[in-house]
Amino acid sequence: PLARAGKKVAMIEAVAYGGVCPLSGCNPKKVLMSGAEAMHMVAGMTGSGVAGGISIDWPQLMRFKQSFVDPVPESARRAYEGMGIETWLGAAKFVGPREVVVNGETLTAPHVCVCVGQESSPLPVPGGEGLPVSDDFLNLKNLPRRIIFIGGGFIAFEFAHIARMAGAEVVLLNRSDRVLRQFDPVLSQALVEASRAAGIDIRLERPVQTVERLSGVYRVHCGEHGSDVIEADMVFNCTGRRAAVSRLDLAQAGVEHGPAGIAVNSRMQSVSNPHVYAIGDVADQGLALTPVATIQGRVAAANILHPDSAEVDYTGIPSVCFSLPPLAKVGLLESEALERGLEFKVKETDLADSFSWKRLGESVGRARVLVDERNDRVLGAHILGHNAEEMINLFALIVRQGIPVSKVRDTVWAYPTCGYELKYMV
Repeated sequence: PLARAGKKVAMIEAVAYGGVCPLSGCNPKKVLMSGAEAMHMVAGMTGSGVAGGISIDWPQLMRFKQSFVDPVPESARRAYEGMGIETWLGAAKFVGPREVVVNGETLTAPHVCVCVGQESSPLPVPGGEGLPVSDDFLNLKNLPRRIIFIGGGFIAFEFAHIARMAGAEVVLLNRSDRVLRQFDPVLSQALVEASRAAGIDIRLERPVQTVERLSGVYRVHCGEHGSDVIEADMVFNCTGRRAAVSRLDLAQAGVEHGPAGIAVNSRMQSVSNPHVYAIGDVADQGLALTPVATIQGRVAAANILHPDSAEVDYTGIPSVCFSLPPLAKVGLLESEALERGLEFKVKETDLADSFSWKRLGESVGRARVLVDERNDRVLGAHILGHNAEEMINLFALIVRQGIPVSKVRDTVWAYPTCGYELKYMV
């Protein structure tokens, strides 16, 4: 928007143009998940008309993944160039309130947008420093036979399912009894059970105490006293990410930041330096999701062009854990609705007993939808099961646009489809 409006824009990228999502995040992960999904579907249909063994060729799957990743940096650079945006490849840092230095040159502008995202947090235990992280998993040339994933969030679950379906022995360690805390706890627990049924060894309340590396083998001591000892060929630290601000020298610009990232207002403007904006995962508000960064970027651009003209609206933004089966949510959790004193009912649906799931041999499928009958609206929707990632988009439309429940019930849905079940889910 800024370049199209005639602003002179410079884009500084530290490693490669394109950003985390297409290079080392959402997209390459979903390509690897393609193989796991194929294996999952065959498993569901085996004995129901599908016969014969298949397996994942990991090196071949990785080459397929790279076919999506490799063209991105040059394609992005050309796109910027086509819009008249000046591109710089190098590490940038602030040297003043409106000045940054890159490759020994100082750039000055009325506005600076920080969009550096997040980086993996170190595991703060003896031997935890330097453990492989998500980037390393996405670039594995060969799949280890035994893998431990430490953490109970998106990354740990998604990678655990990919690795398991590709034939690895997988252990997932989580320090508490709750995983995927941003999702409905009932469905999160159901996913734990489904993951265990798929052969993933999930161990809850197993805080890691130490990690040893012994001639190519990792030995992880976990549990309250480190009494549980697990050996693996590789261990991945998936315990979380933090704003990647350590190299920016934000103090030189007077930009406040905390554990969650750069402190911003609803216009994505630094609360301590009005010349600086923070967008995406590096900001201290909003979910760490690509669509959130997109709307934040639009709001920042609007305010640069026309000060105080726009604020971010986080209503109805969906989240998905791309496990097998996937887990999705939009709107309020049941606990959040109760804290706000809202009147609602939780409508639960057993999707696994519905045709669109049974025909694929899907044994797990469940939905929990928060309905406010008095005000004729959906407060939140939570889905576990096949096609949850697409169904949640329908609920995102319903929640964000405030479509009345009565209108949803009156809608005619195509049959037989997963979306048809919405008439029963609300």
